Order: sequence, then structure tokens, then C-alpha cells
Amino acid sequence: MNVKSAIRVIEVLEFFDTIQREASLSEIARELGYPLSSTSVLLQSLVERGYLSQGDRRTYRPTPRVKLLGAWLSPLLDANGPVTSIMEWVGAQCQQLVVLAAPEHMQVRYIRVVQATGTVRMHVMPGSVRPLPTSGLGRLFMSSMSDEEVDQVVRTHNAGLAPGMTPLNVGAIRRELLAIRAVGCSVSFDKVSPGAGVVAVMVPTPVHETPLAIGIGAPSALIRANAANFSALLREAIGRFCPPSVLVGGVFVPRNRHVQGVGA
Repeated sequence: MNVKSAIRVIEVLEFFDTIQREASLSEIARELGYPLSSTSVLLQSLVERGYLSQGDRRTYRPTPRVKLLGAWLSPLLDANGPVTSIMEWVGAQCQQLVVLAAPEHMQVRYIRVVQATGTVRMHVMPGSVRPLPTSGLGRLFMSSMSDEEVDQVVRTHNAGLAPGMTPLNVGAIRRELLAIRAVGCSVSFDKVSPGAGVVAVMVPTPVHETPLAIGIGAPSALIRANAANFSALLREAIGRFCPPSVLVGGVFVPRNRHVQGVGA
């Protein structure tokens, strides 16, 4: 299997995660922009390997084997687990985009998405990435880093800038991170996408697991007007659905390795 085919396998599985139903060959090819013939070969290969099943109406759907691939990573991420419940509940309450994100070196990746249902809304796909040092979710993850780690992120970012671009100021970023630590929440708008913003909090996770954050994405005007309400909604959802084992005394406490005593 070449690199293009490997990427398409992942995109097919992410497509099913987004639509959460069976789909036909023609729909998959159309939505992903693949040639019909190569899509047919790819889907048949996944059927033969046991990752997709083919229905009577020439439709496809993932098998339980797909779910088992990552079952060892974290019970929090189970399809019926607390993170899914948090995201679906928050999405139903605010009707805005809800994203689950994880850090990947110098970027943040959206690993799960609940699309907005309101009339004014944002839309992103699972797998989308944002820069760690310049995005709202990235700054949230950086708030759990030591000063030395923050300095390294800033140096790496600045070293990769094209001539003429403005470098990040580590002192300004440290001050912003202190503010995020104080409230346990990141509020940002117009950082990566003009006219768009996000309110995000960390998900309580065991220390040895990858940090996770959940955010509500919306047009900047909605973020400005509803930041406090969105933050409270995220905290309420985590308190409702997170296992007591990852809460402190039944209360949400933001994960922070270096700053002690930071509460909700």
C-alpha cells in the first residue's frame, strides 16, 4: 500500500466517524473526492481485512474491529464514553461546533468533532490542525507547560518564520498563560481564522495519558458575547459525565503539571 492509499484509508474511517451511518460507494467517492474505481478497490480491501462490512444495498459501514484499534488508549474516548457524552450534550445545549483536541508537537489536532446545528455556525472536519503557539487551544495546552517548555516552543516557532514575519514575544505569551492558568479556561478569537473563535477547557485525564481539551467554536461575535456562558457549560458537562476517578472531590480541576492549586 502506498502513502496515498494509506491516507485514504484513514480519511474513509474519519468520514464514517463524521456521518455515523452506512454509506454507498458513490457517496464516499463523491464526498472525499476520490475516483470511483479506486474507491471501489480500497473499500473492498477494507472489507477483506475486516474493517468494513458490505450491506445488501451495496453500502458500507465500519465493523467493531475499527473500534478495537484504539480501545487500549483511553476509556474516556470510547464511543459511548464520557468524552462523547460531554461533546454531544454541550452541542445540544449551545448548537455550536464542539471539538476535542490533542497536542501533537508544534500543532493541535481536532480528533473528534460535533458539528454545529445553529443558524450561525462554524464547520471544521476531524483531523484539522491548528498551530500550537498561536491558537487558542494551543495556548491552553501550553498553560500546562513549564517556563522552559514554553520557551522552547516559542524558539522553535520563531526559528521557522519566513523573513519579515513578526516573531512571538515569550514574555507576552507567559503573561497570557498565567491568565489562562488563573481561570482554567482559554478564550480566543481571530487568532487563526478571522471571524472565528473558541472557548476551551482541559479534560481531566490520568497523568500518563495524552492531554485533551474540549472547546466550543463559533463566530467571534458569539464568542465575545457568550464566553462566560460557554465556559460554564463546558465545566458543567465535565462535572456531569467525567468519571469521579479523574475529578478531585467531584469537582473539575484543570490538568496542570506545573501550577498547583489552580481550580475551576
